[in-house]
Parts: sequence; structure tokens; C-alpha cells
Amino acid sequence: MRLNKLSIAITLATVTSVGLASAAQASTVIRIAYGNQPGEPVDVAVNQWAEWVSEASNGELELKAFPASQLGSETEVMEQARFGSAIISITAYSNFLDSVPDLAVLDAPYLSEDFESKLKVFDSEWFADQMAQVASSGYHIVIPNAVYGVRHLLSRNPVNSPEDLDGVGIRVQNSQMYVAAIRAMGATPTPMSLGDVYPALAQGMVDGVENPAAVLYGGKFHEVVKHLSLTAHMHTVAPFVTGQAFWDQLDEEQQQILTDTGQQMAEYLAELVEEDGDQALERLRSEGVEIHEVDITPFRERAAEQIPSAFPQWSDGLYDNVYDIING
Repeated sequence: MRLNKLSIAITLATVTSVGLASAAQASTVIRIAYGNQPGEPVDVAVNQWAEWVSEASNGELELKAFPASQLGSETEVMEQARFGSAIISITAYSNFLDSVPDLAVLDAPYLSEDFESKLKVFDSEWFADQMAQVASSGYHIVIPNAVYGVRHLLSRNPVNSPEDLDGVGIRVQNSQMYVAAIRAMGATPTPMSLGDVYPALAQGMVDGVENPAAVLYGGKFHEVVKHLSLTAHMHTVAPFVTGQAFWDQLDEEQQQILTDTGQQMAEYLAELVEEDGDQALERLRSEGVEIHEVDITPFRERAAEQIPSAFPQWSDGLYDNVYDIING
């Protein structure tokens, strides 16, 4: 009887030890949330990032991709992150308008003419100060410089000047910045979800839509409207963001792995976006879309004049200061 009890005790101790060892070896699972569809550049890059993180951490960190807004809207996911969930989400700098207002300027139109110039801002003292404010607001920017794409106008008629947009309804996402940007360009902004754009164009509720060429092609909007004007009004760079509370739970080595592999991912994504954009332009052209080169000077002048006044919460001279950092 004693022997049986001893055997049971040893067995229980062994099982407990194995259980503790397994728990110690369990990986930290981080969900990566984004609205992009499977196969789009962001999705491809995130899945590659997951491989790099697993390799660099010997499996201790595991990234799980959740495309197509599976975890909720950007706002909902950002709230989950702020309250400590193990989530990293791609978002827009303009979504910081309420918490860190000056950061939203990075989504303003006509700050740069190319991504090489735009990316300089992330090495500036100004951006370092913004990062500190982001931390104070409960967030941490894991990847600040994910290239998202160059935004153009697809519309019923060609657009060569702001006057061509007078009275023209352009769909925008429901964002103060995008509304202000399209209004500054001369059009009438009409916020709606991207899923509602095709019928809205077909029924004449809006006259056009703005987005990177790949998104415009993917939405098949060119079946309804046939003029793509290369306004290049935004060179969109997006951050991947998590909550500061979750970030602080990671050790320094884990943080460094996410940061280093995140920069690898950002470089890879930039290559994918450029390639995807070029292919989308060719596909649009081959399907009957007329592509128009545009003199952006009058659009940029209107943006510089009107955008700062649309955001009174910004620091004095913010638009011009950031423009100088990028283009100086």
C-alpha cells in the first residue's frame, strides 16, 4: 500500500513537472489585425513577418494574422489594444487625432511627392516627441513606417485642376482628415464604407473614389467610371500599433525582435506595394481606363492653405514644419 502511494506521488510530481515545463515553453501569441484582404500586400507581408518572428524568437513569439477586419473595426481593435490585449493593428495616423492630434498631420495631403522623402520624418526629433506622447496615451508604435500606397482619383470625368472637382462628389473613408483633404482639393467629400462604393457609383450617388490603384482595381470601380487622374494626393504611410500595457509585459529581447523584424517587414511591404501598384495601373489601362497625368501644384497650394485651418487643435505652423522636415 505504501509503495502504491509512493508511486502515485512520484507520478503526480512528474506530471506536474512536465506541465510546468510545458507552460514555461508556451509561446506568446500576438494577433495581427488589419482590414486588407488575403493576398493583398499587407497580408503577404504580415505572414512573412510571422515567419521571421518565429525564427528569431525560437518559437517563443507567435504572430497570428487576422485579415479582412475579422477582429473588428480599426477603432474597436485599437481599444482592445489599449486595454492590454495581445494585439498589433495597422491603423492610420489620422486615427490619433483625439489622443495625439499633431500625429494626424502625417496623413495630410501633399506633404511629399515620394515615399523616400516622406520616410525621413520618422528619423526626426519631432517624431520622437510624438512617440513619447503616444506612449503616454496608452499605445506603442511597433512599426511607424509601413508604406501603404499612393492615392489617386478614379472618376467619371478627368481631373486636371481643382476647378474640375467643383461640385463633384468623391467617396472618402469616414475620417476628418480624408474629408478635409478632398474638400481642399476642390471636391465634395462623401464618407461611406468601401463596400458601398460600387453601387453608389453605379447609381450616381458619387462621381468618384480615391485610393491606391491596387484598391481601386480590386474594387472593380473601373467598371463604372473610366478616368484615373494621378493626383497622388497622399503617399500613405501607416503604423502598426499595440497597447503600451501589453508592450511592457514583453521582455527587452522580445521587444527588440518585434522591432527588428518589423523593420524588415516594412521594407518588404514597400517593395510589394510598389510592384502591386504598377501592376494595378497596367490592369486598369488594359481594361479601358484612361490614365491622366496631373499638375499637382495647384492642389498642393490649396492643401497648404486649407488643411491647417481645418484642424485648430494642431500646434501652430505644424503643416509647414512637417513639410519642411520631409522636403528639406
